[in-house]
Amino acid sequence: MKRIIWLLFSIFFLSTASLSAVNLVLPYTIFKVPGGKAYIEFYLSINGKSLNYTEVEGGIQANLEMTYLIEKGKEVIAFEKFRLNSPIYKNSMEIQDIIDMKRVSVPNGKYKFTLFARDLVSGKMDTVSQDLREINFTENKLELSEIQLATNIQATTEKTSFSKHGFDIAPNFPQMYDDYNQSLYFYQEIYNSDKTLGEGEAFLMEYGIRSVSSNKVIANLNALKRLQTDEVIPVIQNFNLKELPTGRYKLHVAIKNKNNEVIAEREVEFYQSNTSLVNYSAVESENTFVDSLTNKEQLAEFIRCLTPIASTSELQFAQNQLAYSDLKLMQRFFLNFWMSRDNTNPERAWNEYKREVDLVQEMFGYGGVKGYTTDRGRIYLKYGKPSAMQNVPYQRDTYPYSIWQYYKLGGRTDRKIIFYSPTMEMLGYQVLHSNIPGEINNPNWQAELISATNPTLNNNLEVPDGAILNQEAEDLWNNPR
Repeated sequence: MKRIIWLLFSIFFLSTASLSAVNLVLPYTIFKVPGGKAYIEFYLSINGKSLNYTEVEGGIQANLEMTYLIEKGKEVIAFEKFRLNSPIYKNSMEIQDIIDMKRVSVPNGKYKFTLFARDLVSGKMDTVSQDLREINFTENKLELSEIQLATNIQATTEKTSFSKHGFDIAPNFPQMYDDYNQSLYFYQEIYNSDKTLGEGEAFLMEYGIRSVSSNKVIANLNALKRLQTDEVIPVIQNFNLKELPTGRYKLHVAIKNKNNEVIAEREVEFYQSNTSLVNYSAVESENTFVDSLTNKEQLAEFIRCLTPIASTSELQFAQNQLAYSDLKLMQRFFLNFWMSRDNTNPERAWNEYKREVDLVQEMFGYGGVKGYTTDRGRIYLKYGKPSAMQNVPYQRDTYPYSIWQYYKLGGRTDRKIIFYSPTMEMLGYQVLHSNIPGEINNPNWQAELISATNPTLNNNLEVPDGAILNQEAEDLWNNPR
């Protein structure tokens, strides 16, 4: 069980919509059981950072009261209330997401599922409610369960709630694969093949990965498996996605009879993010929002404004494309960039970012200098709006400066950055010092903040540990407001 939890924790840092209290998501998969019923596996993931913790022996722990309700019209089909506790952590830096799974048996039908999650420490509550996909299994027809995507499947050594037919299955909640998770595993069940095709008969299962937009099978990612009929056949297979470019795909499974006729099929979509291998020429941009971006100069500017949030490889490719000025490839790059950040609605993601770029232009752009190219604009777009911001345009003996604070940033707390303007321009601010990993860390910042126009002070001196050269700047750094 520890292995399964480690895989889920390490792979799924889930970013869900902002909720009022407990931050959770709830995907599910539907299977069949003998007797015409079905069971639904609900995969619960709760953002551990959204919970409150109480001190217990050995550290801190979160406690939740969970209640689920399955309704058919006004009739309650299933109901359960249970307690869910986090592991005991030594400190807040160890906090990870909480995962759980529930299997619920239901008859055929159309249902609504509601989950109530109450933080027992804070008393806050959140709710997830959704209409479930209709269930309509039969007794005698060959049928397939839904496809369960996974990050890993291994033989069971100790039975857990994630065990099934002798295997431990780590479900892939967001249905996304990336550079750190390049093996697509899937689990599926085949029902009633013995009743449909005859006992002991052979048949074929064809499974492969296809492009969502073109429905074309991806070369080398298609296979056949020979099976023998039975009442229930569990199937476990996997594909290596190392050579699959970034994009939206679907795993398609089809059952074929002796005449090579498809008698049952299922598919499930997933997203692949492969920053080490992005074949932009294979990205299909037709009938997407980038079709309207036909002004090469405008698109080039849109690509340049991505600099604050782009990866190293993306920056390199963008610079090359801006040099070659190939409109089609620029469109594909731009689409892929936003697909890798929001594969369900890349246009919305771009529009939201564009609004931030426009805001940054208003706040920090000046003369012919674009707002996103300034240090303050870059930091704002990369990390978001600061929690606190203190501007000091005029102070005796110092250059103009500004201190920003982020209460929480990338799993860390109290991240700060100080900008200053050594040219004395009100908009030409540069990063002077920060405790954000990857940004300039300058222990001598207090000395360098001293204005060179003050002949009585030396801004080249090295500040001894614990020394304070500017009490007000030191106070603002320690307590931004």
